[in-house]
Amino acid sequence: MGEAVGLLPILNEVGSIRLVIDGTLSSGAIDRLLVVDDGSTDGTLDELKGAQVRWPQLDLELRSDQRGLGSALLHGFREAVQRYPFDRLVVLDGDLSHDPGAIPDLLASPYDLVVGSRYVREGRIENWNASRRLISFVANSVARCLLRLPVKDVTSGFRVYRRPLVEMIIDHAACGGYEFQVETIWLAALHRYSIAEVPIAFIERKVGESKLATPEEAWKFARFVMSKAFIHPRSKTPGVISSRAGRSS
Repeated sequence: MGEAVGLLPILNEVGSIRLVIDGTLSSGAIDRLLVVDDGSTDGTLDELKGAQVRWPQLDLELRSDQRGLGSALLHGFREAVQRYPFDRLVVLDGDLSHDPGAIPDLLASPYDLVVGSRYVREGRIENWNASRRLISFVANSVARCLLRLPVKDVTSGFRVYRRPLVEMIIDHAACGGYEFQVETIWLAALHRYSIAEVPIAFIERKVGESKLATPEEAWKFARFVMSKAFIHPRSKTPGVISSRAGRSS
C-alpha cells in the first residue's frame, strides 16, 4: 500500500488546530501532513510553528489572503502532487468536526474517491441547529438530484482521493469557493472514477453558520449546480457507489 498524505485547509483555527494535527499524525495512518493556511489572523500560525517542532512530518503552506475553500484545496492538491510520492490524499477540516481517528476507516476503502458521509446509514451529525440541518439537507438533495451524483453527502469535506483523481482535478477544476466540494465529486463521476461513502460522525465544535448561509456562497453553489445540470448531461452516468467498502447501503 502506497504513501498516504494528509491535507488540512484552515483559516483561524487557533483553538483546535493543535489537536487536529496531533490526532492526525499520531494515528499512524498518515506519512506526511500538509497544512494550507488561507491567511489566519488569530494566532493559528504560532500553533502551527509549535506543531512543526513536535512533528517533523508536518509541512506548512502559508497564503497571505483569504481566497476561499476551493482555492485553498486546489492549492493544496498542487503542492501535494509536487512534494510527495503519495498514493492517497486524505482531506479533513481543521476544526475537529472530523475525527482523525476515522482516517483508517476511509483508507480501508479501495475506491478512487472515498467520502466520509453524514447521510448514509450509521452516519450522523451532532450539535447542529434545525436551520443548519435544513440548509445542508436541501443543498445536498438539490445537487445530488440535478447532477445525478452517486453520493448522498456531496458537501462533506472529509475525503480520501487517489493520486490519479487528484491530478485530474488539478487539470479540470474551476471553482474557488465552497462549491468546489460538489465540483470534485461531479468531475470524479464524469470521468468514471469509482466513488464510495463511509459513514462518519460529524460533530460541530464551534458556534457558527453554514458555509452556504452567505448570499455569495449560496449563489456560487447554485450557479455551479445549474450550469452543470444542463450543459453536461454526461454527468448523469456516474461511477460506482457503495456506502462502505464491500457493502452496499
